Amino acid sequence: MSDENRGELDRKLRASGYGDLIELATWLETTLGVKSSKSALGRYALDLKTKDRATSMIARDMRDDLTNREAVDLMVELGALRVKEHRILKRLEEIGFM
Repeated sequence: MSDENRGELDRKLRASGYGDLIELATWLETTLGVKSSKSALGRYALDLKTKDRATSMIARDMRDDLTNREAVDLMVELGALRVKEHRILKRLEEIGFM
């Protein structure tokens, strides 16, 4: 099966919630001329669903990592500002302004 046809099958499986296997087996045969049993299609659907979940988890973890990185970056920036504030206040004291 071509990558394009496999992509179409994957889209149809996802759209059906990885179900409607009989309808999809009929579509495969009538549209693409590919005979597939409901069992084989079910195994393929389960594999696709597992891969999709793994991809989703990885994407979520990456998003969480980016959010955490942003928080860390902001905390570092805040720390640098506080150090600068402390130095400015100390210098103001040294010149007798405070």
